[in-house]
Parts: sequence; C-alpha cells; structure tokens
Amino acid sequence: MIDIVPYVSIIIVNYNGKHFLDDCLSSVYRQNGVPFEVIMVDNASVDGSAEFVQERYPQTRVIRSGQNLGFAGGNNLGAAHAQCEFIVLLNNDTIVHDGWLFGLVDAMKDPNVACASSLIKTIGIPERYYEKNGSINILGYNVMRIFDEPTDIFYAGGASMIYRKSIFGPPFDGDYFVYGEDVYLGLRTRFMGFDIRHTNASRLDHIGNGTAKTQKSAFLTFYQERNRILNILLFFSAGTILKSIPYIAANLFGKLFLSVLPTKYSLAGILRAHGWFIGNWGIVMEKRRKLRSEQRVNESAVIAMMTGKLTNGESTIGRIINALSLFYSRLVALPVRENLR
Repeated sequence: MIDIVPYVSIIIVNYNGKHFLDDCLSSVYRQNGVPFEVIMVDNASVDGSAEFVQERYPQTRVIRSGQNLGFAGGNNLGAAHAQCEFIVLLNNDTIVHDGWLFGLVDAMKDPNVACASSLIKTIGIPERYYEKNGSINILGYNVMRIFDEPTDIFYAGGASMIYRKSIFGPPFDGDYFVYGEDVYLGLRTRFMGFDIRHTNASRLDHIGNGTAKTQKSAFLTFYQERNRILNILLFFSAGTILKSIPYIAANLFGKLFLSVLPTKYSLAGILRAHGWFIGNWGIVMEKRRKLRSEQRVNESAVIAMMTGKLTNGESTIGRIINALSLFYSRLVALPVRENLR
C-alpha cells in the first residue's frame, strides 16, 4: 500500500462536543481530490469526546491539551502538530458539503492570498444575508451585505478557513481564548499586505455557538468585550484610536444598559473586560509593538475595507444609528468604505 502524503492539515478544536463530532467528521472524511490529515485538539473534555473519535475515526490524530486552551490556544496547539503548509480550521459544530476542501485550496492559488474563507451558512441567519459578504466596523462587529464582489471579504471566519502556515505559524494570540481571534488574524493579514479571499465553492452548515452555549455569561461577555477593544489598541494608530473613543464609549454604555436584561450581557463581564486594561497595559503595549513591526501597509488601506455602519440597519433605530455613525466617520475623516464612494 502506498501512503499518500497529506497536502492539507485540518484542525478541529473540541470541548465537550461529542454530540457534534460524528456528523462533522463523517462529512470531512467524504472529501476527495485533496490529500489531507485531520487533527482534533481536545480541550480537556469530560464527555468522552477523545475516546469516541479514537474508536470511531482512528485515522484522526487526537491531541489532548490537558486543559481548556479555548479556540485560540487549541488551534495554535493543533498548528504546532500540523504537517502541511495549508492549514484548515474547522468548528466542530459544522457539516461540510462535498467539494468543501477542494474549494478552499483552490482559493489559495494566488501566492499573495494568505487566508480564505468558506460560505458558512449558520442556522437561524436569514438567507438574504448571504447575497453579499459583509465586513466589520471599528468595534469588530460584523455588518452584512457590504461587498459587491463575491470573492471580497474583510477577514476569514474561524468556523471554516484556510491559511498558510509559513506566513503565520500559530494563527492566533492565545490570550484571546475565544471571540475576536479570527478578526485578529484578519487584521494582521491585512496590515502585513496579504490578501484574504472568500469562495462560494466551499460550503458548510454551521450550528453556531455549539460550545459557547455551555459557558457562563460573565465568562463569554468578558472575552467578547475585551477582545474587541484589544483589536483596536493592537492594530491602529493613536489617531484612529482617539477617533474610536466615542464608539467604545457608546458600546460600553449601551451594554451596561442592556446588562439589566437577564438574556443579554453580564455586568460583571463588561466591567471586568474594561478593567483588564488597567492592570495589563504593559502586555498590550508589548503585543502592539510586535504586531506593528510586521505591518507593511498604511492603515487607511485597511480601514477602506471596513464599514462605518454599526448595525445591519434592519430597523428604524438601526438605520438612525448607522446614519449617525456615518456622519461621525465623515466628520473625523475616518476612511471607511462608505466615505470613499
């Protein structure tokens, strides 16, 4: 028997997601046309996930982390064990379609493309949101239907993406743990001068928040809020950070107001997120110096791919908020996509 050398390393990070793994892995192993290896990083699950995969899918390399490293740290650990230049990150709560892997690899033909993203259809998201790809605003929120070209996208979503190991090595900052780490990688890619592509030829279904649903609200709120602000502080100039302060303040006060609702945000998580920067400013500045040393393009080129909208504008309030945000962005000469038209 002749061994086939893998061309792609597929990393699946798992934390107590045994109920997702059969559907996910069976769909992955139906892929053809590209030799691949599958690495599952198990973040100290207690539901028998690792044992299930070893028994049911023995061709999978199972890496037991010994502790919960989160999505960021888990993928970094998987990347350290990956054999291939092309690395695919895939959520465990997904089912990939036929041709998913080939579509991702094909999107990387241009050597200046460092990352590419699949068409990820998440349960509960209206179909109209897939007509155009979205972008992010300065706060890191996704806003749908921004780009006209189907290959354009600001960053590759971590639920299903491919990247070149030789450019990034470990893809994420492990301190992010969960949330905002794929935006981090997108910003890093853009500032390094590489391209990011989207491909509709690679498709999958995504349940969404499959692992996050098991976590406490304060825990999730902390990482959501902390990582959004951290992305601003790590990548953008002092001038842009100053222009972002009204956005950060409005986001903070809006979240504090909504935290009185039991199904929204955790007050403790919000306060901890903002307080984190007081005791960790030295860490932030060290991370910032390292990232800015590898930047090769002016930030205006990166911001030009971002949107000045804050919401999808589906409601009257949303449209008013967007109008105010776009007015402010023009007032302070923030070169977001809408201001360049």
